[in-house]
Amino acid sequence: MNIEPNTIRSTPPYQDGLFRILFSDKEHLLELYNAVTGSNYGPEAEVEITTLDSEIFDRRKNDISFLLNGRLIVFLEQQSTVNRNMPLRFLLYCAKTYGIMVPQGKIYRSKVVPLPKPQFFVFYTGTEDMPAAETMHLSECFPEGDEELTLELAVKCFNISHPRGAAMLERSRTLQGYSFLLQQIRQERQKGKGLTEAINAAIQRCKEEAYLTTFLSQYEGEVRGMLFRYLNDDEFREFYSKNAYEDGHEDGRAEGREEERLKLAAGMKAKGIPAETICEITGLSQEEITAL
Repeated sequence: MNIEPNTIRSTPPYQDGLFRILFSDKEHLLELYNAVTGSNYGPEAEVEITTLDSEIFDRRKNDISFLLNGRLIVFLEQQSTVNRNMPLRFLLYCAKTYGIMVPQGKIYRSKVVPLPKPQFFVFYTGTEDMPAAETMHLSECFPEGDEELTLELAVKCFNISHPRGAAMLERSRTLQGYSFLLQQIRQERQKGKGLTEAINAAIQRCKEEAYLTTFLSQYEGEVRGMLFRYLNDDEFREFYSKNAYEDGHEDGRAEGREEERLKLAAGMKAKGIPAETICEITGLSQEEITAL
């Protein structure tokens, strides 16, 4: 479907991330594409959103794909740990998208099926030491050898966290505002504030600095909910990764693994993490968690 300039869906779907909602606006989307490619598309450009309802990237739905001038473009925000498997994920995403675009049976005809040329971009908003810009290749997944490479896919990755991503952020005021919002939340958390208080303070600071003003004036309540849900989820994952459960898992002793799973679940429960989330992370049942 086509989206008109300056329009945002009135009721953002629950699973959609803030990145997807923000850049589902045609003006913001073209602004970002112009920033990463040096192009100069204006409001007259035809844009068709092709985003998949898929978990190839992340169940948090921080991706958006679209057609523009004969190209299939996919944007993805990556929030926490740098993932070197992004080219493989984009390959799967692209194949699924092309599968939807091409009418059934057409690939069996003798005439070549025309496809939009793909372009893939990742915007990293985490805190790891990632370069300001780099390109990941699918060929990194293949064993080294003398054989001719017959399949390749390149993903351009941009670190948009301050200060590393400063140069990139100067090209897009919207992206700069998004990065500023996340940075402010991290700074408030470092001061010892709770997540809700940190989000409120960061949104207020964005208003004072005139970042995302129109977007926040329309969707401030939804933004607060999205940020709390996704950042809270990141903290759950961090808690999980630091827990000794992984060591117990590697050691291969069933009893030790079970003990560590229960220890992890008890710690998460004490922090007020919902039982459903604990079940998803630990693999324990609702009954086991209730009994803790």
